[in-house]
Parts: sequence; C-alpha cells; structure tokens
Amino acid sequence: MASSAPATEDQVRQLMEVVGLGKMLLQMNTQAVNTLQQSMPCVPTDFWQNYMNESQTQLFIGRLVPVWQRHFTSDEMNGLLKFYRSPLGQKVITEMPTTMAEANEAGQQWSHERSDQMVNELKHMGTLDSAGRCPAKVASSSAPEAAVAGAAALKAADAGSDEEEAKPAAKATTHAASHGKAPAKKTATKAAPKKTTAKPAAKTPAKTDTKAAPAKKVTKPAAATSGQSGQ
Repeated sequence: MASSAPATEDQVRQLMEVVGLGKMLLQMNTQAVNTLQQSMPCVPTDFWQNYMNESQTQLFIGRLVPVWQRHFTSDEMNGLLKFYRSPLGQKVITEMPTTMAEANEAGQQWSHERSDQMVNELKHMGTLDSAGRCPAKVASSSAPEAAVAGAAALKAADAGSDEEEAKPAAKATTHAASHGKAPAKKTATKAAPKKTTAKPAAKTPAKTDTKAAPAKKVTKPAAATSGQSGQ
C-alpha cells in the first residue's frame, strides 16, 4: 500500500530543490526578461526585477507538484531523492546541461553530414542534377501547365472537328434554327416592299399624270405651231 501511495508535496519540493529547478527557472526568467527588455526599452528596470523574483518561482513549482504526484509514488520519489543526493546524482545534475548541449550539437552535425551523403548518392545515381535539385520538380512544375495547354488544344481540336462535322447538319438544324427566322423576316420584308412598291407604282402614275398636264400644254402649242408651219 505504501508503494502505491502518491508522492507527497514535500517530497516533490525536496526533489525540485535537489535538482536545482529553482536555479534553472531563474536562468530561464532572466533570459526571457532580457529579450523583453530589449524589445521594450520604455519599461523601467524595477518592473523586470519583480517579474523574476523568488515568489513567482515558488508559485510555478507549486503547479508542478500535482504533475509529479500523478506519475510517481512515494517510494519512487524516495528513490529519486536518494539518487540525486548521492555524488553520482549531483554529477548528473551538474553535467547534464552541458551534456545535452553537446549532444544537440553532435546531432545537428550528424544530420548535416548524413544529408550531404544522401545528396551525393542521389547525384551519382542521376536522380539529382549537379546542383542537388530534382529535375522531376521542374518537369512536374511545368507538367500542369502543359497538361492544361494540351487539354485546351484537344478541346479546341475536338470543337473544330465537331464544327466541321456539324456544318452540313447545322445547315438543317442549328444554322437553320439560327437563320431560319431571318429568312422569314427577309421574305416578309420582300413581300412588304412588293406591296409598298405596288402602291407607289399606282401613285407615281397619278403624279406623272398631274405633272403630264403641263407637259401636254407645252406640247400642244408645239403641235399647233408645227401644224401652222405645215400649212
């Protein structure tokens, strides 16, 4: 029963003190404050001192207590305290930050070397060009445009062939439908001019008759003079 009991708050706080969590939080706060202070120079320095004081650090540790209690029992916490209080545990606490930083640097270096090795292998295989770029990307980037252009050309060709094939039928269907009303209008307009031309034809003789009367008057004296000259 004792092994399954959760760690107490006192045990968690003792562990935080042994591993130096308070000091680590103070360093983190200092770095954050320096960044904020550079970006906001108008803020007084006293404000930042209150931001990273000891009371705020203890409040944050108080939030960590239930987290550790959910994952470690009382007996496990006693084992951790025993280890970190030992010389080996203290060395782990002291050397772990430097060890992790060097491990991170080694990991980045290994990643760059491995990436260069893979790129060289792909160049040797011909998958990548001399610049380390994938030629397929250039082709793939132009492929959509070529596909769109090809599809448009095919559509245009199909549309052209359909239009050529549809021309004979279009004379009886679409062309007749589109121009069928126009010929009807033309025949109607032609019939209308016939009616209108017939009416003006009837009117023009009347006009010529009215105008012919003076012409007769002019011709009659001409006939009389010609008759007299004959006599």
